[in-house]
Amino acid sequence: MPVNRVLNGTIWKDTDGNPIHAHGGGFLKKDGYFYWFGENRTEGKLVSCYRSKDLVSWEFCNHVVTRNTHPELSRANAERPKVTYNEKTGRYVMWLHWENGIDYSEARCAVLVCDTVDGDYSYLRSFRPKGHMSRDCTLFKDDDGTAYFVSAARENADLHVYRLSDDYLDIASLEKVLWPGQKREAPAIVKRGDYYFLITSGCTGWEPNQGKYAYSASITGEWSDLFDIGSPTTFDTQPTYILTIQGSETTSYIYVGDRWDPSNYFNSSYVFLPLSFDTETSMSLDWASSITIDVQTGLMEAESEKSGLWRLRMGLRYLSAKGVESAGATYVYGARLSCADQDQLWVVERVSGDIIRIRHHVSGKYIEPEDSSSQEGTRIILSGKLDHARQEWRVIPAAEGHVKLQNVHTGLALKLERARERGQADLLIQAPLSSSPGGPWDVNSVLLAEVYR
Repeated sequence: MPVNRVLNGTIWKDTDGNPIHAHGGGFLKKDGYFYWFGENRTEGKLVSCYRSKDLVSWEFCNHVVTRNTHPELSRANAERPKVTYNEKTGRYVMWLHWENGIDYSEARCAVLVCDTVDGDYSYLRSFRPKGHMSRDCTLFKDDDGTAYFVSAARENADLHVYRLSDDYLDIASLEKVLWPGQKREAPAIVKRGDYYFLITSGCTGWEPNQGKYAYSASITGEWSDLFDIGSPTTFDTQPTYILTIQGSETTSYIYVGDRWDPSNYFNSSYVFLPLSFDTETSMSLDWASSITIDVQTGLMEAESEKSGLWRLRMGLRYLSAKGVESAGATYVYGARLSCADQDQLWVVERVSGDIIRIRHHVSGKYIEPEDSSSQEGTRIILSGKLDHARQEWRVIPAAEGHVKLQNVHTGLALKLERARERGQADLLIQAPLSSSPGGPWDVNSVLLAEVYR
């Protein structure tokens, strides 16, 4: 495989063989290098910097922000750092999301500066911009040198666009409130031609969701409605940045995303995916298992492989089958997403038309109601393959890319029963089919989420 090929969804390492710690990151190009700044949650560190000439081999530069940088950072969380250069002052300016290290109640931004791109940054202050909450954020410098800070406000309900002061060290004005009440976060912005594009995620914590984009002819003007981009889980990622590669033959755009692992932060990884534009105002994102990047020409090649595997999500729980047994039966239950847990992987087998079977990837067994019972509340178990309707499930389309799964034998649908006591598992049962149109929070709704590798 070519050395300039990026393997997505894997643990990337720097040229010293150490895992790259740069989540929620941003990029800056200088003297032929791409500099990558991102959060580092290993002991004593907050923001680390790496550099690369080809976007594949990354050299560690410096832990540019640590807990020793300033007393206000000694216990803080520092997330989504972005850096830009101010030509007027000759300084590099970093903005990030600052929290107290206990919870997310502070909702502040912080500003740091440095005379060199990868030096030790000096902490100036943390604050709420114009008195507003500020969480997930990004920086964007326009062609005329005006810089903007975009952040999630009002408990993540709104997205604010602020214009920065000429020195980039303060907020000059709140220019725009985008999509009030629609709960968008993780903003990433790019300008292509005459239009600005903004990609965001929904607000579901560490779990992935449907990414959306919008466009505008002016960053401070009217923006379009939000449009879906990528898969219903944005290929199990959350946006953090859009890289522009200006080459001799073409200009390419790379979606940079974090693939968070809610069960083990340090198993989280990264993806570089090619963005394409069918028109001046439309963009699309496809999965690529790997991409080859030529930063000189701007050309990219993508390769995609199908895993043949799925995760089944109900609400924010993923169906699993391990360690919950009774009288020899293995029950299916809901668990927090774990990218490493093979027991959360399933194979969807098409029987005919809208009828499927669901096979557990590890055990090879199929889901069915316990004892073939038609009683409401019966638990769902794993069993060896049988040519029987109790292992067959009718796929009923529901809202927002979800489905409902109705057992052909019993006529009842899957439902995740919440545990009555702390520490107990949320067990999968069968229940009457709800009459609602479905969607992420319907009791019967299932997201059949393809696994991308």
